Amino acid sequence: MLARGGPLLGLWVSTGLSVLGTTIALLVLPWFVLELTGSAAQVGVVAAAELAGLVLLSAAGGPLADRFGGRRTAMVSDLAGAAVVVAIPLVHALAGLRGWQLVWFALLVGACRAPGLTARRALVPELVALAGVPLERGSGAVDAAGRTAQLLGGPVGGALLTVLPGPAVLACDAVFFLAGAGTLAVSVPGSTATPGSAAYLGDLRAGLERVVRDRLLLRVTLLLLFVNTLDMAATEVFHPVYAAEVLRSPVALGAITGVLTGAALLGNLLYSWFGHRLSRFPLFVLTLLASGAPRYVALAARPGLPAVLAVLAVAGLLSGALNPLLAVVVYERVEPAMRSRVVGLTTAVSMGGTPLGALLGGALVDGVGLVATLWAVAVLYLVAAVAPVVFGGWRELDRANVAGSLPD
Repeated sequence: MLARGGPLLGLWVSTGLSVLGTTIALLVLPWFVLELTGSAAQVGVVAAAELAGLVLLSAAGGPLADRFGGRRTAMVSDLAGAAVVVAIPLVHALAGLRGWQLVWFALLVGACRAPGLTARRALVPELVALAGVPLERGSGAVDAAGRTAQLLGGPVGGALLTVLPGPAVLACDAVFFLAGAGTLAVSVPGSTATPGSAAYLGDLRAGLERVVRDRLLLRVTLLLLFVNTLDMAATEVFHPVYAAEVLRSPVALGAITGVLTGAALLGNLLYSWFGHRLSRFPLFVLTLLASGAPRYVALAARPGLPAVLAVLAVAGLLSGALNPLLAVVVYERVEPAMRSRVVGLTTAVSMGGTPLGALLGGALVDGVGLVATLWAVAVLYLVAAVAPVVFGGWRELDRANVAGSLPD
């Protein structure tokens, strides 16, 4: 059993190492930008560039993973990430860096991590089958590995910045990317590659047509586009403004972020263990109802930090089940030859509104105020949560389709 489960364990570990490297890079880059330019606006531009690279290459990287195999694609992605984070201090030492150059490097960091994330997610079904464990366990644990790395990345990156300058930390960060690629190389067998069509764009178009033909996948992707846009506004704008203007404490911002992330990690782990015993449609609706509107209502009511953290803990716990639950649906419904393309496209579309979410969130807070914006977002989230109950077709979440077959 240990030998059969070794590749799945290797996938979990390599995912954690790769995400840890990315998290540290995304912590150090803004710090480096501030050191070079002293501009908060430039920090925002760098963050948007990284998200743009992630979204664009999530879609474009799917056909590559299908053509060359998930393991090879993920390894190349990690090696490219290592090269980028080493190139930043190298260019800085040789010629000096300007703010606009860091924007391009941030774009490359996002672009490098996207194909690797897509490829790793596409590897889950075959490694789960090899290990003989429920699909929910493999999906949840991969998501949990990434969240664990995100939790650790902040403290690790911060600790490194206290003893080393930013460029040196980035050079050290390459070790995590290399370790992620190395773990895949020694623990995960080569995955099956699919020849695809003669034209790359033909493969991409075929993936898009596959998503559009499956009405449930299309509904899920569009709903995630909506709620992810709202959540990015909360992460990038509402929480920092709330901590500064209402709670008047930077420590409060850390507590809000830590409770949400930690609770979501616990939710991942619980779903990994018990998810195969649960009905998906009720859990999906409950997750949307409890993790969305109550969070914004609690912030708008301003009851004090302890009460806010209690609501956020419940919201984070339930939200931790959402990504692995929906990943299982994709794994069951999509044939292996198309899996990377579908995973990449659905990720790109569902995350496509995140840069806009941060911009609109800031504009709304400036225009109508934080409290009014929070109430408006709570209503929007409630509408999104109720939609699967009101409109038909969503109960297909509980139907275990054979991969590649579509409902009538």
